[in-house]
Amino acid sequence: MLRLALLSVLMLFTAAGQAREVTVGLYENDPKIFRDAEGHPSGIFVELIELIAAEEGWRLSFQECAWADCLEQTARGEIDLMPDVAISDRHEARLDFHTVPSLRSWWQVYRRPDLEVNSIFDLAGRRIVFLEGSTQRERIAALLDEFGIDYEPVLVENFHAAFETVSAGRTDVAVVNHLFGSRYHTDFGLERTPVVMEPSRLFFATGEGRNPELLDAIDRHLTQWQDDHDSVYFDIIERWLGERPREFVPGWVGWLVSIGGLLMLAALVVAFRLRRVSASHGRHLTETRRALETAYEVIEASPVVLFRWQPAPGWPVEFVSGNVARWGYTPDEFLRGARHFADIVHPQDLDRVNAEVEERLGAGATAYRQEYRILHADGSPRWVADLTHVFRDDNGDVDRIEGVVTDITEQREGERRQREAAAVLENTLEGVIITDADECIVMVNRAFQSLTGYTEDEVLGRPVTLLDADPATSPWPAIRAELAASGHWQGELSSRRKNGEVFPELRAISRVVGPAGEDDHVVHLFTDMSRLRATEARLDFLARHDALTDLPNRALLLSHLRDRVASVEVAALGLLLIDLDRFRDVNDSYGHHVGDVLLRQAAQRLESLLEGRFLARLGGDEFAVLAENAGRSDLAGLAETIIAELSRPWRLDNGAEVRLGASIGITCYPDFGSSPEALLQQADAAVYRAKAEGRGGFRFFDDSLTASARQRIEMETRLRRAVEAGDLELHYQPQIDIASGRIIGAEALVRWRDGDRGLVPPDAFIPVAEQTGMIATLGEWVLREACRQGREWRDASLPVPRLAVNLSARQLQDESLVDRVRAVLDETGYPPDQLELELTESALMHQQERSVRLLRALRRLGLHLAIDDFGTGYSSLAYLRQFPIDVLKIDKRFVDDLADNNDDREIAGAILAMGHALRLSVIAEGVETEAQLAFLRANGCDSYQGYLFSPPLPPAAFARLLAEERCYARSNGPR
Repeated sequence: MLRLALLSVLMLFTAAGQAREVTVGLYENDPKIFRDAEGHPSGIFVELIELIAAEEGWRLSFQECAWADCLEQTARGEIDLMPDVAISDRHEARLDFHTVPSLRSWWQVYRRPDLEVNSIFDLAGRRIVFLEGSTQRERIAALLDEFGIDYEPVLVENFHAAFETVSAGRTDVAVVNHLFGSRYHTDFGLERTPVVMEPSRLFFATGEGRNPELLDAIDRHLTQWQDDHDSVYFDIIERWLGERPREFVPGWVGWLVSIGGLLMLAALVVAFRLRRVSASHGRHLTETRRALETAYEVIEASPVVLFRWQPAPGWPVEFVSGNVARWGYTPDEFLRGARHFADIVHPQDLDRVNAEVEERLGAGATAYRQEYRILHADGSPRWVADLTHVFRDDNGDVDRIEGVVTDITEQREGERRQREAAAVLENTLEGVIITDADECIVMVNRAFQSLTGYTEDEVLGRPVTLLDADPATSPWPAIRAELAASGHWQGELSSRRKNGEVFPELRAISRVVGPAGEDDHVVHLFTDMSRLRATEARLDFLARHDALTDLPNRALLLSHLRDRVASVEVAALGLLLIDLDRFRDVNDSYGHHVGDVLLRQAAQRLESLLEGRFLARLGGDEFAVLAENAGRSDLAGLAETIIAELSRPWRLDNGAEVRLGASIGITCYPDFGSSPEALLQQADAAVYRAKAEGRGGFRFFDDSLTASARQRIEMETRLRRAVEAGDLELHYQPQIDIASGRIIGAEALVRWRDGDRGLVPPDAFIPVAEQTGMIATLGEWVLREACRQGREWRDASLPVPRLAVNLSARQLQDESLVDRVRAVLDETGYPPDQLELELTESALMHQQERSVRLLRALRRLGLHLAIDDFGTGYSSLAYLRQFPIDVLKIDKRFVDDLADNNDDREIAGAILAMGHALRLSVIAEGVETEAQLAFLRANGCDSYQGYLFSPPLPPAAFARLLAEERCYARSNGPR
């Protein structure tokens, strides 16, 4: 807003005059010049030229073009002013420039926070990303090659991509323009380094011999602004770069830590080399002179101090840059010999520095880096980094030594704090102690206070040995010797808490040293071994035991089986696998917490009953027992005892009483398997058969069970393929009204037509679908296909009766069942009043309250409900009254012997009486003889289905039956 207001005011003063049209080149180089998110020209150069134009009365228009195209159009006069151009021989041949630089720039190295880059030598071996096609990249590469620095170059199209690759860890450092870097490096989580390259001065350019008045105006305003540190020029720089420069060159302390490596080459080295260059290279000398002028400006404003030393004792100084004043000294006192460089090196570091220099020079080094302390004129120590370049004569003798010395005190202090913080933060779960070089405690963490009982105030400044349990047997002499030799020690110590309790601890101790090898701090990490050992014991126990019951688990059972099978003491071994019956019902009805309580109670009962025998819990509701040297009769008796014990009532926490029961599978060694895995597999097959035969019993393993298990697995695999391939189909069995003889309904029954085996009977694959969970998918397919087929028949004007579809127990447990049925009806368009869902009474008895809610929700859809296989389960009048059902189906097993079995006749009669008392329709299934039908008719049964009238028919055959029914009704009326 301030910028717009200023421009508006300036325009008022210039509007009266004739405005000059000035065309300005525009290309993308954020933040110097670019289009912002709204498409407006923006950047440092744009704001500068807009301010100048406002005062001069120019009307600006921006011509967008690529960099090279912009320069070409400027040379031809199609563009009046091109921003962001550096002076070079190639540019001066076609362009004119003003005198005062608009902006000073350079290229700078940016790094990831986890890397240390303090000089150009730290780039060795790094992956360095450059801007593709830039001339700076070629010059920087040449510089690195001159220093003999190996690196891996990575080229990208723009600066944003350069920062992104470093931030993502695909490269190590990026070399970008410092203006872009200053603006965006924090956005990418990067840090700038002191390594600076290719300083340059940037100008507005115009075509050669064109627009001198524009260049004069630009110089006039820049001179005025740059002489006033509070001018709008510095406001613009600060707004775009986030800091206000004190001068026209970078002024950040610590920002140019190793600029000297380049600057010395760009300034001093180049200067001395220029003496050897022939006068015929005048054009190159002019270019170099300009580079030197810019380099010296940067040097004098930077925190880097340049030195040239004589290779003599005390390191006499031949040259020093004027900014040595930052350390309280003047160049004159060094140059006239009143002070040598060795005089300002810290006395404790001087011998080391001299020794390192002698070693490097003796090895023929031409460049090296050192870190040491110097003394400020006020006596305070300062850490510096010294990047030194050695020049030798033709004989290899040292001619002169030049170096760049940079104050890194703040960096060193920050690194020390980071080392301490990392030691604490990365080990917060363990006790942490940090001591100084004299072994006095300077810091502890919360875990230390928790483990020892001491507060931080109680231990600060005290020796670390205060935790020793027995000072007379102190291990510290040996620890100190190991720390001095290797810098590390680790081992167990006996320590004492504040309350006097002695505890074992595992401690790791490391020295933290500076780059010069001087002692800094010592970090101690320790763990209370008493807790660790208890945890290890518990983890070892849990690895071999069940966490819920503390019984041995499957792994320990297999291990024990392996040992006993191999033992000569064991002639025979019985493995009993126990599976609790109806445990899942309790889990579903009362929740997993109650289920866990029952499992613990079952474990306690079994432990009491089987005292002395190996008992394990395998998971879920399965337990295993080993009986050594027992015969088949002994194992059978043991199984009966276990079943009887587990069949006794169970009292829950809420006072409710439930009954479970158990099924047991038994296998014997050495009669069958000899490996633990085989025995367990056999017992599992046996318990599966025991449950399939009615539960509450036991079964010994034989080879037929293994074959049966393989057949089940094969059947499951084939069934899954059949579902995917669409090999299933529905057949429809008519339901007949006994009074009229008319078809009033049909039950949809799934059939599987296998390509190899033909029609697979339902009792062969329905149990497999129920055991594997496929029954839910199968049931939904049956529902959808029956509704689709019914709709197709209705569209063909066939008299479609009510279609009955079976729902499995697994489908009833699905919370989304009502939504699924509604979706099928909507999808197929089949009328709900013509659909009947059949449910087994055993499935409805699980969670009765939920079943009532579910049935009511289904009834609200408008469909009919029937209880299938009635009489095989609870058959309670009390629960029948709760369920909103329409139809009872008498199970086939009660119909089969109606003619001969008095019990079946009484049961069927009772069902009919119960159904009619509740105003329900009753249908009998499996009617195959006239005698059966006669009994049902005599006792008031409403309808029947069975082979007496028709077997289940494929859709085409059933459609023909419906067509015949229609014709018969038209000609004869009701049957």
